[in-house]
Amino acid sequence: MRRIKIRSKSAAFVAAVMLALAAALLSGCGASLTVYDYTENGERYNKFVLSLDADVVRAMEDSAIYDGDGKRYTVQSYFYSLFTGFGCELTDARYDGDGYTVAYRKAYDGATDLEEIGTKVAFERTIARDPFIKTVEETSPNPFNGVRQAYDEVLPEQSSTLIQQLKNGRVAVDEYGETVVQFPSVTDAFPYLRRLNADGLLLNYVMRASKRTKTSGERISTIGRNGEFMFSHYFDRTVTDMRLKYKRPVPYGWYLVALAAGGATVAIIVLCTRKKKPKKPTLLERFPYNPEEYRDYETHLPTKL
Repeated sequence: MRRIKIRSKSAAFVAAVMLALAAALLSGCGASLTVYDYTENGERYNKFVLSLDADVVRAMEDSAIYDGDGKRYTVQSYFYSLFTGFGCELTDARYDGDGYTVAYRKAYDGATDLEEIGTKVAFERTIARDPFIKTVEETSPNPFNGVRQAYDEVLPEQSSTLIQQLKNGRVAVDEYGETVVQFPSVTDAFPYLRRLNADGLLLNYVMRASKRTKTSGERISTIGRNGEFMFSHYFDRTVTDMRLKYKRPVPYGWYLVALAAGGATVAIIVLCTRKKKPKKPTLLERFPYNPEEYRDYETHLPTKL
């Protein structure tokens, strides 16, 4: 009985490990989307970088449906149509043994697509100061907060935003009042994705700040005096913050130190260069003769004239 009990526990343990591994593999879907938020020549841009593992690309394309031209969708053709349909320009693409990476960018003069879908980046500042240094801490919601909720709440046939087209595709109503799918959703184009847990999609937000800034994110590069900091968030309903912390000198404290140092320097110079007051001349120095040499000690008068 004891041996059977041990085997039962061993089997249960192995099964639990296998389930955990399966869950980890399913949630780690081998895909990430990174959004770079930056300003160039006075204009604000978002750059979208999509990265997929090579095995994920192969599995997606093996399950791909045919497009209107009788060709199967590829990862490249699908996302090119998706991103360019929202005014993005292709800036880079690479497909090798490690996987597929493609980058698009878009200029904005108002709210970005990410801000429309998720949460606007707005830092709140707290300051702690002493006479010489102030410590600044800034906190903002992660812009991906609320993105999963927005995705889950997309209604059927909505297709005016990027996230709506990912879920529903691009739909339109023809002259007969029937709904026509002009562009499929990502899971319709690649049915393989239906097997994966969407929570495993890694979403990254990259912003620029002084390279001396300490953050809750990760510094991924340095550009002159600035650094690029990445804050990660999975495609789920968790709520996270982005935190920045840096130090700045307090001008008036250092001004007082400079004034005090300057005053001390002037005082030392004055003391070192001040002329000594001349001594009062002695009797011998006042007269052209030595009265001691010519003195008559009996009459106390000089004897030689």
